[in-house]
Order: sequence, then structure tokens, then C-alpha cells
Amino acid sequence: MNWFGPNSPFARGINKLVMMLYVGILWFLCSLPILTMGAATAALYEVLLKAVKDREGYVAQSFFRAFRGNLKQGLQLGIPLTAAQLVFVFNLFYYGVLGGEGFRVQTAVFAVLCLLTLAAFSYVFAVMAKFENTAAGHFRMAVAVMARYPGWTAAILVLQVLTVFLIWFFVYFPILFIMGISGYMQAAVFDHIFQNLIDKGLIEEEEQ
Repeated sequence: MNWFGPNSPFARGINKLVMMLYVGILWFLCSLPILTMGAATAALYEVLLKAVKDREGYVAQSFFRAFRGNLKQGLQLGIPLTAAQLVFVFNLFYYGVLGGEGFRVQTAVFAVLCLLTLAAFSYVFAVMAKFENTAAGHFRMAVAVMARYPGWTAAILVLQVLTVFLIWFFVYFPILFIMGISGYMQAAVFDHIFQNLIDKGLIEEEEQ
């Protein structure tokens, strides 16, 4: 076997890595207004859910088509989820850092709320990337799937927290690249979850 040929495992791995970095940069650029982060995240997952099955096609074209298609619902869900996360993070910092030992219960409550919102953000836009529904329908389905698969939800959270930690630790620079890599690993988890639900007949697979 030629390990360095154009169809070798090494070459395919490099191509996949370049694709992840590229889609991560597209996500970063489309998320700069902050308000559009939801639509950008849905577009990221749509490309990467296809990439998990080696069906990504033209990355930029697929990404921007998904971004435009999910823009309205991305705003409807992205803005309140982002606002909720900011509120919970502020309260976590206030009670956990400024409040001291007298506010352990409040600190624990807001820590849990931060984690739940972080997980919900991923699930909502992965569901949006995979299925057609209303904004409210996407949210309800995301919450139901989160509750049905707590183990996989914990795995998604680990990836999310690790991503946030790396971005914070390296002073934001990796955000240009890391979302593609982190998103691909999350997409692999979501693909497994969605396929399991489809195989059980709980949801129907839709044309992509």
C-alpha cells in the first residue's frame, strides 16, 4: 500500500483535517456579529454531519447554503440561548468568585445551568442541521434527545468544555481553527445518536 498516494489513508486524513480547519474558519467569520452564531453553528454541523459520512462535497458552497437556509431560525434560537448563557456565566462568576463560600448553592445551580445551556446550544443546532422543523420544534426535539441520551450528552459537554478551555487558555486564537475539529467530533456523536433514533423508527431520515 502506498501510504502517501492521493487515495492513501494518510492523504485522506490530511484532506479531512484541512476541511475541518476550513469550515472552522468559515464558522468564525460568520459568527463575528454574535447574533448570527446560531445559524453559523447549524451550518457547521450540516457540513460536518455530511463529512462524517464522507459526503461533504464543496465545503464553502454547502456551508453558505446552510447558513442562509438556517438564518431565520438561527436568530430565533441563537439569540435567547446566547443571552441565557451570558446571564448564567455572569451569575456563576458573581456567586462563585465574588460571593465566596456563602453562596455555594447558587454557584452550583448556575454551574449546572451553564452546562445545560452549553449542551442545549449544540443539540439545538445539530437538530436544525439534520431535520426540518419549526424553531420551537427543534428546541423540543433537542431537549428530548438530550434527556434520552445522558451519556452522549456528557460526551458532548466534555468536548464543549475542552473547546472553551483551549480558547480561553490560548487567548482566543484557536477559535479560528478549533471549532472545525471540535465540531467534527461532536458531529460524529450526533450522527450516531440520530442514526440510532432513525433505526428505532422514532424519527424519519430526511433528504439532505
